[in-house]
Amino acid sequence: MAAEKPTIRPFSGEGIPQALKAQKRWAPWRAVWNEKRQKYDKIPHRADRTAFGISTQRPETWFSYELALAAYQGNKTLFAGIGYVMTGPHGVVGTDLDGCVSDDGTVAPWAAEVIAKLDSYTEISPSGHGLRVLSFGEQTNDWNNHDVGIEVYGGNEARFLTVTGEHLAGSPREVRDARADVLKTLEGRYAKERRKADVIDLNMPDVLDDLLIPDVDTVDIPYASRDFLTTGSHSGDRSRALFSAAVALYTAGLDDEEVFSILADSEHAMEIALDHRRQDHDRALLYIWREHCCKGKARAAEFKALTAEDFDALPNEPATEQSPALVAANKTKPARFRVQPVIEFLKSTPMSWIIKGILPKAQLCVLFGDSGSGKTFFTLDLVGAIARGIEWRGHKVKQGRVAYICAEGAGGFRNRLAAYAHQHAVPLADLDIGVIPDAPNFMEKVDIKDLLAAIQTFGKTDVIVVDTFAQVMPGANENAGEDVGRALAHCRALHNATGALIILIHHTGKDASRGARGWSGVRGAADAQIEIVRSGDDRTAIIDKMKDGAGEGDEYGFKLLTVPIGIDEDDEEITSCVLEHVAAVPKAERKKEPKGAVEKLVLKVANEMMGLTDGVVAVNTLIEGCISQMVFDSSDGKRDRRREVSLRAFTALQAANRLGVKDGCVVVL
Repeated sequence: MAAEKPTIRPFSGEGIPQALKAQKRWAPWRAVWNEKRQKYDKIPHRADRTAFGISTQRPETWFSYELALAAYQGNKTLFAGIGYVMTGPHGVVGTDLDGCVSDDGTVAPWAAEVIAKLDSYTEISPSGHGLRVLSFGEQTNDWNNHDVGIEVYGGNEARFLTVTGEHLAGSPREVRDARADVLKTLEGRYAKERRKADVIDLNMPDVLDDLLIPDVDTVDIPYASRDFLTTGSHSGDRSRALFSAAVALYTAGLDDEEVFSILADSEHAMEIALDHRRQDHDRALLYIWREHCCKGKARAAEFKALTAEDFDALPNEPATEQSPALVAANKTKPARFRVQPVIEFLKSTPMSWIIKGILPKAQLCVLFGDSGSGKTFFTLDLVGAIARGIEWRGHKVKQGRVAYICAEGAGGFRNRLAAYAHQHAVPLADLDIGVIPDAPNFMEKVDIKDLLAAIQTFGKTDVIVVDTFAQVMPGANENAGEDVGRALAHCRALHNATGALIILIHHTGKDASRGARGWSGVRGAADAQIEIVRSGDDRTAIIDKMKDGAGEGDEYGFKLLTVPIGIDEDDEEITSCVLEHVAAVPKAERKKEPKGAVEKLVLKVANEMMGLTDGVVAVNTLIEGCISQMVFDSSDGKRDRRREVSLRAFTALQAANRLGVKDGCVVVL
């Protein structure tokens, strides 16, 4: 019968010394009940994006005490407390004493002796039956004795300690220096003999996101290893089957991160690892890395060397169909990279298109523009042609199915669909577009899994539209490569799983000349990029990037026509818009609307001055006029940036064809 789950003592943090709080080594942790161990697994999480775990292998990614505390206090239903990462020697030694406090609070004599010798800050563990002593010092190797219940960490192994702040009465309240002789005495008395192989490799990779882990069914490995990883079948020796699988994966050409992730993701491999390491999840991962990945990689290298030597030893004979040389060559996996002769390279399959010259049959397309520029209408016109299999503005179209993620404004999109179908006389039942009126979180792999399942249920899909990119990245920093890179990785995973082109609808940044908003790596990741610009009622779609250069720079003009689509409950007409294809407005004639209060002020002042000075206004005079209409408060100590922001707005208005300069004077265009 399973034991009753123990109570976790609430986190207080009151007693934690300032010397520890000052370290940037904190994170909230989640308690997950482990039925087999009959105890809680303690899983650290990020403090900024609390849905994600954090690696104890990389202490530099952990957080300040304040951030970790705020994350815990903001989500006490998820987190049980906060913890301190010990990984990497940093002058702090943690001594963990397990099972040494009775139900009535009495400390076992052996533990009381350890506490007295260390003479430093001591607190009660989350279970209430253990103690933690934190002291200043250096420990050259971490050690433990599970029979007694003592573990000492000096940062030589990947480990974090849960911290409660519940100070043990009678012990010092501050972190004190641990005498070197005391640490050595404890090690000599309690530490078990340690083999060299027991030292933890801090270079153990992180486990990849589920969607980025290679599919075992597609990897060229023996069927016995594939069956073990997927069904757990083996010939009688589980550990041998696990090791053979690791060797097979390395022989197939996978790297450390991929092999480690496949093994860690296999419930059958992890079951063996947990059994070998007393159901300790962290040590089970280490067991897989050290005993199977590192040693399996070496064994795979030995096999490859033997194969090469055996091949070299064969006589120089023509490689006939039956020759040993050909048989040996056929048994080796093709090289990952291969140099192709020019004549062979030029015969490669040319780029495939969904809409020729506009949308390649590729991984990612970014379509961006200002709010109100007509991005969604233009996109609907494109995917409508794909769903119907008709030419788009003279470009050949390959008919396909479209999944449209309407992450914002589902009601408005409903009207736009109705307007498109009405204008083109297409029965809605014949429009092969599926709509997801929701905003899946592209930062969460669980949402991507659910989204993928929905799309696969919908059927073979050729295009997936995400409208808009910002709405599927809640809480993420659009300027951070780490955040945006994660979302793009999940886009890549969707493409890999479905083969569909992902179209991200995105916004222009504050500086329109720099393209789409946020991290510049988005453009680099895109196979194609289309910018939508507006000049009054005229709009233009510009092929801003095409991977092979075909069509790059081409422009397609359009207007939005208002059309009726029904009557509401007040007998008033419901309208929406559809695209009217027109010639593109020449770039020299395009005028973009001013953005932001400063640009509007600069344009207003320019127009006012023109009327007062017979149209002759020096640039510096305009800037001074703008500065005079801006309020500046010097009492808060901030520097005066009015000239800087006015000049920046003036430059932006020049790029937008609203203002120009001739002979040093301003020209309103």
